[in-house]
Amino acid sequence: MSDRWFDSSDTPAYTTRPMTLDDLEAVRLIDHAAFEDYRRHQNTLPRSLRPRTLDNMLVALQRPCPGIVLETGPGQILGYCFTHLWGSLGWLGTLGVLPRSQGMGLGRAVIAAGLDTLREAGCTTLALETMPESGRNLALYTRLGLDAREMTLLCHGRARIPSLHTSFEVWESGDALHTIGSHLFPGLDPSPAARWVIDERAGATLVWHEDGAPSAFAILRGSPRREDTLQSHFTIEAAGCLPSAAEHWPRYLGEMQVFARSQGKVGLMLPVNTRQIDLLRATLEAGFQIIHTRVRMVSGASLGAPDAILMLTLAM
Repeated sequence: MSDRWFDSSDTPAYTTRPMTLDDLEAVRLIDHAAFEDYRRHQNTLPRSLRPRTLDNMLVALQRPCPGIVLETGPGQILGYCFTHLWGSLGWLGTLGVLPRSQGMGLGRAVIAAGLDTLREAGCTTLALETMPESGRNLALYTRLGLDAREMTLLCHGRARIPSLHTSFEVWESGDALHTIGSHLFPGLDPSPAARWVIDERAGATLVWHEDGAPSAFAILRGSPRREDTLQSHFTIEAAGCLPSAAEHWPRYLGEMQVFARSQGKVGLMLPVNTRQIDLLRATLEAGFQIIHTRVRMVSGASLGAPDAILMLTLAM
């Protein structure tokens, strides 16, 4: 995406452009300030929010489609958003505007630029997840062409373990994730999310095979994105299971728990979308509890059939 300058009576003159490594410190500071300010207004400050780790930021900025920054002059960055390119799916990640510059239309501008970047990259479906209590954000995303479709529920707990035998392989490269993902949603390729976890040394991706063919995967993050923060559970950032292997999903889940224990983690956090009502019921019946909710906003095709085992959560 080329640089774009805008000037109107409602907002100061600004430009949006692709994020670069030189923007790392400015984006890191804005991210911390924006989310600390949001938490303060929501009265959710049990402790001060910590900045993102340098490893997390460095890996984010080394991806082919890292994100967008908005600046009002050379070096005067006021806003940012991360973009995730997963084949045909473009996912808008974390975004923020410096608190003193909010309310001037800059948030809308940087979001619009991020969505344009994903469209230009060939994404036919655009999506993000946001907090349901923020009516302002829901209205903004709606005006930008995204529909509020379903809730994603983050379920927290320990999977039942049928045996200590495991059959997964730890993914390092290859087409297995793309093969499974594209079967569940045309063109979906979650490999960049798995590569990010590997490059950040933040977790691992497990892959299962049935009859010699890839049948399921789970991208597990075990390291927090923020400094001096503890994470006792593995978070499933993305997971999928082919319909032909759905009967094995409880076993796969149990094997994820075995892996979590081997890495010193207590349990798992699973993002289950309410579109997948059978999967949600099975997850709750397995003893998991809902601890967070997100609204999924989408432009384009819905992400997977209602009976599919496909998990996608809030990306950075």
